[in-house]
Amino acid sequence: MQRVSSNFTVFFKLFIPTVWIVFFTIFTISIFTIDDQSLPFLTSPVFKYPFLAGYLIFFALIYFTIIQLKRVELGPDYYYVSNYLKTYKLVYEDIASVNIFSLGRLMIVSFRLKASGSFGNKIVFLASNQLYEMFMASHPTVASHLKDITE
Repeated sequence: MQRVSSNFTVFFKLFIPTVWIVFFTIFTISIFTIDDQSLPFLTSPVFKYPFLAGYLIFFALIYFTIIQLKRVELGPDYYYVSNYLKTYKLVYEDIASVNIFSLGRLMIVSFRLKASGSFGNKIVFLASNQLYEMFMASHPTVASHLKDITE
């Protein structure tokens, strides 16, 4: 098995959402519970409700993008997908399509599965360009299979 996920996956999946959610949740709760006389600007409805709307929008954005990232290890016959709590072994034949979006040294790779699995029907991971290309060069059968289904 060879890890193709970037080390930044841990930072983006665990650190960023945890820090953002904890800080902004506490701040949002505090602006709704603090006395109006203490901080009149932060407790005015002109600030509170747009801030709450922005908080909910960014929370949804983080949930549907960053938190969905997975850790992926590829092998010659199967691959492992992990959300850092559970790890599942899957086979390449279950992949319906592959979508790759390059970001310089990193790539966002998306495997669309033929049927819904434990993580749903889409596996998204942040791949290191170098690790991904090294694996594909050393495993030409997997590379040709994934290249055939790449969108």
